[in-house]
Amino acid sequence: MSLLPLTAERLRGIALSTLITAGFAAGWGVGGSVALPGVARALALLVVLAVTASMLAVAFRLFRHARNYPGASGAEANPFRSRPYQLAVLAEIIAIPLAGWLLTRAGRPDAIISAVAAIVGLHFFGLVPAFRSRLFALLGGAMVLLALLSLALPPTITVRAPNEQLGLRAAVVGLGSAVILWAGSAPVILATLRQLGVPARTPLTSAELE
Repeated sequence: MSLLPLTAERLRGIALSTLITAGFAAGWGVGGSVALPGVARALALLVVLAVTASMLAVAFRLFRHARNYPGASGAEANPFRSRPYQLAVLAEIIAIPLAGWLLTRAGRPDAIISAVAAIVGLHFFGLVPAFRSRLFALLGGAMVLLALLSLALPPTITVRAPNEQLGLRAAVVGLGSAVILWAGSAPVILATLRQLGVPARTPLTSAELE
């Protein structure tokens, strides 16, 4: 991975992307976790909470470091304001409720979570020109593939006791999507921390947040 020079704008952009990714991954992870039974649910929620907390700590650390870096020599285009990004998000906002309505009318509400994952995955392809990164194509392809494969799974299965249900499809799609988002953001986060000379495993202290 070629490393671009660090500027205040770049650090803030990576920090903002980390915050957004952490939020969406947390949503997917919690949704997948609650579909698990018993102890597995608690363990999965703890993992989701730990990873989310770590990503938030890194994001705040990057915002803090940005104050010590100069701005870019020229005006950097904000990818979050670019037309490809806005169109991708608009299409996603329209497609998700539409898919939910159509699948409910068709008697397949159990397939909604797979459809949402596929739509989110497809929207990543629109982010490729906005952020000039093919990483979004890999993320999108992985989420679409996960969504398609999940349709071959039963929505729920009974485990151990008759009253204990495993929401298999929701668990696979939710936790799988969270892992994909975490894995996609990890290379950029780690590379940025190495450029800053910050140990990736060092926790953020309260003093650094002040």
